Amino acid sequence: MSTVDAWLELAKIPDDHERVDAWVASYEASSPSIFDVYYSAWGDTARRATAALQAPTLVGQIKAAEDRARHLLSVAARNFRERGLLSDELHVVLLVGGHSSNGWVAEHNGRRTLFLALEYLGSPPYDDLLVVHELSHVSQGLLSPATRARTYSTSLAVMVEGAATAITRALRPGHTDSAYLWMDETHAEWLDACSASASAIAALLLQHADTPDDADAVAPLLRNRDTAAIPPRSGYWAGDLIAREILHEGNDLKELLSMSAAEARRRVLAWASTQRA
Repeated sequence: MSTVDAWLELAKIPDDHERVDAWVASYEASSPSIFDVYYSAWGDTARRATAALQAPTLVGQIKAAEDRARHLLSVAARNFRERGLLSDELHVVLLVGGHSSNGWVAEHNGRRTLFLALEYLGSPPYDDLLVVHELSHVSQGLLSPATRARTYSTSLAVMVEGAATAITRALRPGHTDSAYLWMDETHAEWLDACSASASAIAALLLQHADTPDDADAVAPLLRNRDTAAIPPRSGYWAGDLIAREILHEGNDLKELLSMSAAEARRRVLAWASTQRA
């Protein structure tokens, strides 16, 4: 599914005020179930007006991004199927949103669906890494029932993201850790900060392994929220280290994506305990 055709009609509206009004009345109204999902967690209604005002300047970018996304999805899905990581039909939504989130996986019309926001897709090779990362989450939902829940324990969330990062590295080798963890090359200092904060990260994981992943207490681990204690999103860094070690032990990609909540908890606590020793 794609919202691009409806968005292109919006972009043709010459009057700024009419275009802003049409964002909800025409564009979002053309795909209400899609935008219900978007605004449930990943979109920001406050960005609607700015997105509508910018639309005419983004037409070429969005058309190219849609073509590029379709190509990347075709190649990545084939890679996953060749490795037995994807067997069901792949459900995808390509949308144009308010530049608040680039990709995610959620239930849509009763199906686990990969969403890509084309205005935020990024440039090669980071767009490809994003697609593979998010497709890993689709595969997790098919292979591990625990990952179909809306809310995870923190330990499961850390391993869900760590596994997707490690799978992306395995299927798309040759990039930097910044590329795999941030889809850019600007986070070398963040990586160093995570290494320097390993003990503090471990302490938070030991304390909150069973805490719901959307709780404020674990926000520094899983969301881009600055704190004095640990780097933002440092749980992704820890999960990636743990997942890479699991693959190094000889486990295959399917075993990593099939991880249960109990195994995720065991792995996270084991790693955290070694960092605190």
